[in-house]
Amino acid sequence: MSDLRELTQPLINQPLVNRPDVATLRRRNQRRSRRRISGLSAVLAVVVATTVGLTQMTGSGGVRPGGGTGQLAAYFRASVNIPDATLAQVGVPDSLVVPTMVTPTSASSSTNHVVSYVGAEYCPYCAIQRWALLVALSKFGAFENLNSAVYSSSTDVYPNLASWSFIGSHFSSPYFTFDPTELTSSILDGHGDYQPLETMDPGQKASFDLYNPQGGLPFIDMGNATVTLGASSSPSVLEGLTLTQIGFDIQDPSSPVAQAIDGTANYLIAGLCSMISGSQPGICDSTAVQIAKSYINAGHSAAQSASDLAPTQPPTNASLATWQQWSDAMHAYLVRTLPLMEKSTTPGCVTLTTEVDATVYTKTTLGIPPGIKVWGVSGTGHCKPGK
Repeated sequence: MSDLRELTQPLINQPLVNRPDVATLRRRNQRRSRRRISGLSAVLAVVVATTVGLTQMTGSGGVRPGGGTGQLAAYFRASVNIPDATLAQVGVPDSLVVPTMVTPTSASSSTNHVVSYVGAEYCPYCAIQRWALLVALSKFGAFENLNSAVYSSSTDVYPNLASWSFIGSHFSSPYFTFDPTELTSSILDGHGDYQPLETMDPGQKASFDLYNPQGGLPFIDMGNATVTLGASSSPSVLEGLTLTQIGFDIQDPSSPVAQAIDGTANYLIAGLCSMISGSQPGICDSTAVQIAKSYINAGHSAAQSASDLAPTQPPTNASLATWQQWSDAMHAYLVRTLPLMEKSTTPGCVTLTTEVDATVYTKTTLGIPPGIKVWGVSGTGHCKPGK
């Protein structure tokens, strides 16, 4: 334990990085759009070839400490160096949402070899999903210039989560391309909307619209084969923590932060491994990743298969944290069971659309305290007269 504290002491001393202003971010987005048009795959090949001497991969596909991470803040360096043994110890906790396998189509074929992320800086669910994506992607390549620290919205559920933005960063990998888009900032404009930052390219938007018709954030498409909609774990584990504290906790497999983030990372790694047809990093053969892959193929985890009942509502006097956990569990339950609801029909009736949405009460209602998201399923359709 003393060795762990010595290794992570730089995290404690690391200050929060100042975030560039919106004008700077927009200029970065313009440069980013021009780079995309210039032929990303060819550029990526050059980048990988010219950085071989700087970035060495371990046998498990992770980045060696100090390799290719010199321009990352200390808390991010901790995340890209999560040992395979830590991921193995965390495994895939039952509380996580299993990614969804999709059927590739010609409409979204441009993302076949791309890991596409769409999120927003204000979004608390994006805040935690980014961490898991960082851990997972770092087993396949290296990040540079990952230093734009942000807080999630102060007015949304799970307010002011310490997080960061993919804007301005660069990821290089011999296996696939990473295409992140942060749609808006966490800063409101004069009209009550969040300031726009980046826009999706045509291929990314085709994938987003096809697999995520409700437009929920965050969205991850792994090679036009596996997707995640929303956060795979509860953002509540990040409440009250600084980036430095998150960077420390993510290394402790017994911590709620590691259980949520590293567990989700195992699912994402399984999806990323499925994108690679040739030689794969050693992490793809780990027991945790193989289990995660089997759950993705089955469409649910073993615990969900054995007993997929709606979570029980807490007592009225339960703590706010308990209520938030219940809300997250209910959201995950409804997302898992929505496909079954869509297939279930009443004779004489046709269901057109269904979606999982939330209501937030301003005062205690039905024993539920104010500020807690109460999730439910809504939809449209029609029935024949008399039904």
